Amino acid sequence: MQTKRILAAVLSVGIMTAVSGCLSNGTGGGGGGGGTGSDFQTNFDAVSSRGPTSDMPTSLSGNYTGQFKLTTTGGSAELFEPGFSTDQAEITGELDIDVAWTEGQNTNPFSGTASNIVATEAGGGNSVALDGTLSVDDSQPYSLTRNHIPEQVIMGQTVPATDTGAFLFHMTGELSHGENTGDAHMQLGGTFFGPGGNAMVGSMSGGINDVDNPTPQVFDVGASGQFFTNKQ
Repeated sequence: MQTKRILAAVLSVGIMTAVSGCLSNGTGGGGGGGGTGSDFQTNFDAVSSRGPTSDMPTSLSGNYTGQFKLTTTGGSAELFEPGFSTDQAEITGELDIDVAWTEGQNTNPFSGTASNIVATEAGGGNSVALDGTLSVDDSQPYSLTRNHIPEQVIMGQTVPATDTGAFLFHMTGELSHGENTGDAHMQLGGTFFGPGGNAMVGSMSGGINDVDNPTPQVFDVGASGQFFTNKQ
């Protein structure tokens, strides 16, 4: 495991822990790229239905694309247009992540962006497109681990050996709408799914701080939810 730590990331880890139970839903088939709302849930369920990877390789390389959907916790962020309610608003977007990993390496195996980010008021009200992208941040903690579980015999039954995979990385960047700008910091962590680790499923959490109106809060608006990616 490779880990680098700074204070800002530690703060986001606490938020991540609070949403670690978000991955329990989902059956179905297929998977997809863009889309919001019910499209996201359909695609998320399809990827989740593959189940956690049991044959994680010792090296992995490829491009993974998918979606995320977050719910805001309210706050004072000015990034959105005047009158926009951040109470249980939905933030959606697309992920384009590259993975280049060999077991034992000590550099960040992840790179890529989050884009096409849209915030929508609770209940499907006003929607605001946010300009800008988030990028994988090498200065923040990251890890990609492979866990080997040897073959076991339990009550006379042989349980085959399995190799699972888990990951953690952060994305940061500047988002804007009109004259308002915010610094976003998100943590993504979860498990590889499907044969050979052909998908990633996990929790995403963090928040946004106003650039021109800093406050003592950890974030001016917090957000947490789920994401998935498919290997292309």
